[in-house]
Amino acid sequence: VLAGAGEGRDGRTQIGARTSLQHCRMPPNVADAAEEVGSGDVVSRIYIVRHGDRFDYANPTWIDDARKNGALVSDPPLSALGHQQARETAEFLEGLVKGQSCDDDGDSCAAGQVIDNILVSPYLRVIQTAVPTSDLLGLPLNIETGLSEAHATPGGLPSAEQRFAYFPQLNTDYEAMVQVRSTPGHVCPKTSLPCEAFPSSYVHRLQDFASHLERHYYGRSVLLFSHAASVALVCALAKCTLRGLKFAPCGVYHLERKNDGPWRVMRSGASNVDYVSRNVPTTYPWGFQEKHFNNVEGMDLDFFDQSST
Repeated sequence: VLAGAGEGRDGRTQIGARTSLQHCRMPPNVADAAEEVGSGDVVSRIYIVRHGDRFDYANPTWIDDARKNGALVSDPPLSALGHQQARETAEFLEGLVKGQSCDDDGDSCAAGQVIDNILVSPYLRVIQTAVPTSDLLGLPLNIETGLSEAHATPGGLPSAEQRFAYFPQLNTDYEAMVQVRSTPGHVCPKTSLPCEAFPSSYVHRLQDFASHLERHYYGRSVLLFSHAASVALVCALAKCTLRGLKFAPCGVYHLERKNDGPWRVMRSGASNVDYVSRNVPTTYPWGFQEKHFNNVEGMDLDFFDQSST
């Protein structure tokens, strides 16, 4: 993936930095949100988690070694730190869904919730990030191509059946809700294989995926593991601007809505400092910038924003 296209090395911010959510719907605090829910209300919850530190960023020679050994250079594993972050995040998520960890207000914790499903991007680093959570919660992992990385190449990754020997947590019977399609004239900058256009087709895919999530998980709770650029999924649900939004390694976004009302961001994934013990500069909080939409007709950082309507 190119710098600035989901996982880049430039434009970095501090790991603990707070993101701008002024255009997203947020309750004053989680306690107020909980008090507004009546006994007859239907509450839907979505948790979105980014993968941990990447092996190729921690070990720059990996790409040459991967090419020499016939590995897909766009599918690196986690680093040792990434595995540590994944374990720490799993413990945090276990506490969050069981009502033992707090959201961003810091004053109260929501009651424990049941997670109905865990969906993961088909990329290796994401599956590895999700495994400790799968083990702690006792839930299988379902590969959802709708969560694929930027510049995704259809059919370029091992299937769930091929991954199963190494990841028995995978449910190989799951059928993805959204498929990735290559865009004519576009190739992955790392593999030169046909890929989905970024950001235009990628953003439209996440908009479509958000609609599927709303319908399929109405009144339910789902945990998603994906990539930094999936901050666009937060905006697709909350109808807010991409401006200033960041996604930290193993960051956790938590969104809720009551009945058919608007989605509200209960927790920002811009920081991981309250549960991850160590970060490094190479995998950092990433967000979309103006440059990503240069020469993309009809699309900019405010593509999802409905705050003025």
